[in-house]
Amino acid sequence: MSGKNDQVFQLSLTEIFIIICFILLLLMGYQIFKLTHKNQALSEKIAVFQDLEIREKAINKAAEALKARMTALGVLKPDEIISKLVDASKANAELDRLKVLITQKDQELTALAAIEKALMDVASQKKGADAKQLILETMMSFEQLKKLVIETADESDLQPTDVVKRVAALKAQEDMLAAAFGAGANQTNDQLQEAIKHAVGLMQAENSGGNPIDLQKANKDLRGQVQFLQNRLNKGRGGDLPPCWVNEVTGKAEMFITVKLSENNLSFEPAWPPARQEDAMALPGIAELLANSTRTYESFTQAAKPVSDLGTQKGCKYYLRLVSQIQDAVTSDRRRLMIENLFYKVEVRR
Repeated sequence: MSGKNDQVFQLSLTEIFIIICFILLLLMGYQIFKLTHKNQALSEKIAVFQDLEIREKAINKAAEALKARMTALGVLKPDEIISKLVDASKANAELDRLKVLITQKDQELTALAAIEKALMDVASQKKGADAKQLILETMMSFEQLKKLVIETADESDLQPTDVVKRVAALKAQEDMLAAAFGAGANQTNDQLQEAIKHAVGLMQAENSGGNPIDLQKANKDLRGQVQFLQNRLNKGRGGDLPPCWVNEVTGKAEMFITVKLSENNLSFEPAWPPARQEDAMALPGIAELLANSTRTYESFTQAAKPVSDLGTQKGCKYYLRLVSQIQDAVTSDRRRLMIENLFYKVEVRR
């Protein structure tokens, strides 16, 4: 009886126990393998952090030694010179980024220039609904022309009479386009295609929510930003983003506000030129911001953030003129950094 009771599914209890122990050993081995690799990864991260800490200490030590040496040589502001050396080491990367920004702005400017030209051409002849109808008819004619070219190559049952009808219709559409755009007998097909391209661009701009006045303003701002970036590049200096407001002719940044820093609060006043009055009043949250010209730093940050966010969305920064009346250098730097998180600054030295 005991021999039969020791058998379960043709295996003895001892064999089952050995199998279970083997499975448990496999699971333990897998867990040990995972923990070992995890520990190795953590050790590598710790080594990287330790290396960074060593490098940071070495850099700080070298900076202190350089500062002491410069002080011994009679240099008045060693910290400022060291900062300039650090900025100079970043010049190449900043210049590359600046070149990319200029290329992007040039592309946008080229596209807007074509739309502006089409706008001026159409506005001189048609207005309002007539202009929209003209652009719509131009786009329809262009699409029909493409359809005609494609379908004649694919349709095997196309009859000669159909070809004649299409040619006649195409000729009528060509005459309509020539009359609409003021084209004479010497107007070439390339010129007509160019006019169609400008009209399509204008129609797409209107469909996307734009209007001619906004397009002209954007075009003007882009010209100023390109000029600003070009000036910075010529001087061998870089910057993260161009100003949102730039003088189109000089390429210089136009100020948003003037901010005066005190110990516990700040005061500000508008600094934009008269030509920017309408643009300034259209900024998000501007009424709430101007409602109180003396604020705590937290209140100013909260009220001015919508304007800063708008600049970030547009790929630019608003500039302000900064005057610090704080005597303590450490406190002044902290307060100034709170403003720099929102805007670029042009600081007026005390």
